[in-house]
Amino acid sequence: MRRDDIGPAADLLMLTSASGVPHHVTLQLTAAEAGEQGHAFVAERDGRIAGAALLSSDPVFPGLVITLVAVAEPYRGRGVGGALADLLDERLAHESLPASCHLRDDRADGRRFAERRGFAVQGDNLGWSFDLAAEDGTLETRAREAARSAGVRIRRADMVTEPETVLECALRCMPGLPSDQSADPEQGRHYFPPDAILLLAEQEEPDESAPRALGITVVAPRIEGGVWYTMFTGVDASYRRRGIARALKTEAFLRVRRAGGRSVVTHNHETNESVLRLNKSFGMRPTTGYWDLRRAPLK
Repeated sequence: MRRDDIGPAADLLMLTSASGVPHHVTLQLTAAEAGEQGHAFVAERDGRIAGAALLSSDPVFPGLVITLVAVAEPYRGRGVGGALADLLDERLAHESLPASCHLRDDRADGRRFAERRGFAVQGDNLGWSFDLAAEDGTLETRAREAARSAGVRIRRADMVTEPETVLECALRCMPGLPSDQSADPEQGRHYFPPDAILLLAEQEEPDESAPRALGITVVAPRIEGGVWYTMFTGVDASYRRRGIARALKTEAFLRVRRAGGRSVVTHNHETNESVLRLNKSFGMRPTTGYWDLRRAPLK
């Protein structure tokens, strides 16, 4: 892949994206093109990019190798995807870590392709969507009442001026979530897009024995106009079941609506029952989720 290919390749790979947020894919393609980390390939036909493939490390969780392959619709069924996947396999032959792929669960053809290459579904993450316009007149009141009930104040954080505060809180909120990986704080500095909204839940009345920030949520715009994505929501394990997650999510809905958003989409692991119940209590409706596919190292 050449530098001029990064934009078209990112657009193509986003067709299979679970989050719909292009930030990570663009960063990974840029690093691969610069020879810093990972590998990226494009397939050309008739002067156009017919397909793209990426192999990179996970942006936060260092125990996996990310693989992505996408082929433009006019060129599918001609062996382009297989040729690109073969190039990735040549590089994966030198990797000792499992390969993974997050694939939208409405892409049955993509799942069949991955399974033919030896990948298997590890888990299912359910998709949920919240219609902000339908709740426009009540969001401010609901956000204020949710924060009061949880005993917190919600404020916007800034990764430029306070990255340590954000990352320390996020790491404290990860234990107990459906993930078998350990996060890398340094990589986390680049995880959130510049246009993301980061919100921290802090104690309304500071307690010297407790951390100041008790929870965090991050929302970012998707490629579709007016649609935002919840990249992460977490609450310190010692302070869960107090309404803090509800306060964070409600404030995020309000902030996104003020920014012109029409809806917010999120994904939650099928076993995360507490968050699934919370989503339903908001009136969120099911939407496209994603499969987590894994394959053991080739060597």
